[in-house]
Amino acid sequence: MEESMGRLSAPATEPFASFHPAGLADAAGSGQGSHSQEQLLRDHGELQTRFEQLGGYDQEHRAKRILAGLGFKEEDLSRMTDEFSGGWMMRIALAKLLVDIPALMMLDEPTNHLDLKALLWFQDYLLSYKGTLIFTSHDRDFIDHVATRIVDLDEGALVDYRRCNYDRYIEEKDKKKELLETEAKEQEKKVRQLQVFIDRFRATASRAASVQSRIKELDKMERVVVVREKKNIRFNFPQPQRSGLAVISLRDIHKSYGNKAVYRGIDLDINRGNKIVLIGSNGAGKSTLLKILSGALDADKGLRKIGHNVSAGYYPQHRLDVLNHDKTCLENMQEVCQRSETDIRKLLGTFLFKGDMVYNKVSVLSGGEKSRLVMAKILASPPNFLLMDEPTNHLDIPSRNILIEALSEFSGTLCFISHDVHFIRKIANTVIEVENGKLELYPGDYDYYVYKKSLDEKSGKAAFSDKEKKERPAPPARKDSGSALQNRLARKLEETERELDKLLARQNELNKIMSDPSFYRKKNFTSTLKEHEELKEKIDGLTAEWGQYVEEMGPVPEK
Repeated sequence: MEESMGRLSAPATEPFASFHPAGLADAAGSGQGSHSQEQLLRDHGELQTRFEQLGGYDQEHRAKRILAGLGFKEEDLSRMTDEFSGGWMMRIALAKLLVDIPALMMLDEPTNHLDLKALLWFQDYLLSYKGTLIFTSHDRDFIDHVATRIVDLDEGALVDYRRCNYDRYIEEKDKKKELLETEAKEQEKKVRQLQVFIDRFRATASRAASVQSRIKELDKMERVVVVREKKNIRFNFPQPQRSGLAVISLRDIHKSYGNKAVYRGIDLDINRGNKIVLIGSNGAGKSTLLKILSGALDADKGLRKIGHNVSAGYYPQHRLDVLNHDKTCLENMQEVCQRSETDIRKLLGTFLFKGDMVYNKVSVLSGGEKSRLVMAKILASPPNFLLMDEPTNHLDIPSRNILIEALSEFSGTLCFISHDVHFIRKIANTVIEVENGKLELYPGDYDYYVYKKSLDEKSGKAAFSDKEKKERPAPPARKDSGSALQNRLARKLEETERELDKLLARQNELNKIMSDPSFYRKKNFTSTLKEHEELKEKIDGLTAEWGQYVEEMGPVPEK
């Protein structure tokens, strides 16, 4: 990145462009006299002061600090820019802008190519930025943290909301809409009254002046227009068929790309009802892990075991991975959906593909339209194990809110990657941090993860892939045989599942309690944490016991 670092310097202004030390020597030796020399020295001093005020001497240090905050490592600084991927090139462009410290910054979706760690750093950086910032974003949490003023562009009109975050903006917008609707109704009432008067006395000569006056009043009246709400995606996940408790397990997974090892022997268990977010820096292996879980990518070594009655659906970050861009929306749906064309068109209509839009080829769709089409393909045959890589990319805030509602009601198992903090907070009940080829489990929501992360970093806790590997005890020797054994194991299995469901329900209750930001300021928070840890141990024990019964029963006969 040496060439890029050279271009990170602040652009020369007119005074700097005219200044050069050699010019002083030339002038000094030209015999112009002491007055000219004094003037040049004054100019030199003013320019040097200005250079210092602009941070000229601190520029390299500032550039390195910004690049580090955006996720670049020390060894990246000497690399050429053309060695980086498109996403990292966007970060370089952002770094070049930040290092200049402009008085005005205009950013269009600046968080799109940032992982969660870089996003949080960038968020804090902008809070300390002294200039004026204008930005567009679909990241609600980012808006809440950074924006002090929101300008709403709707139907070509700008409405200014000052000193408010996103939630306050929604409240104010709703209030304005109510007032506007009331005003529109009152105006419509007056229009009807005027029109009745005009129609009644139009032919009456003695009322001609009054009629003309009211006609003019109608013509000059500026009508109040209530803009209809834009139609957003409206869908619910059809509740999938119930899977077994153990959805998927990975054992001793290894994966490398060339000489770069991503994983060297990781283990992972995902149980029914988990809604897991994978968190980690870009390049840590989150997408690789998601693809291995989905079956879209094979590990170099290790065991991937799918649980009973599990069907997986994969929603990739790069939408074209599951879309045929040479085919139409309708043809893409027909690849996965064995229904009539009428039914498929109804399903596409739910995702705003109306009328002849179903005949548009994928190649002409926008990013948001592709995202909606991929979602429609997945939901055409709803899975009970859903894997999603950055599902909110290219979705506006109302569409994200609808997706949040749908996933909150989804009864299956979910594993996803996202840097949208608001989305993560609303959906995840478990966090897995992926870093340096290891996985660390946080059995709670995002706020629990933030809290525990700070404690774990102080205590130096190791990742669970190294510390918490446990050998499953051998199943008890079989003493029964035939149907009696199967019946006994089936009863035990059912009892264990019922008990596990109770414990998991209580765990979800505790997760909700701990997700309240005020929870850790309460006096009894330590006892709740203790109950949560004890509950986790019980769930782990019962899960192992459940696994023994499943192994003893053997494979379920195919119907």
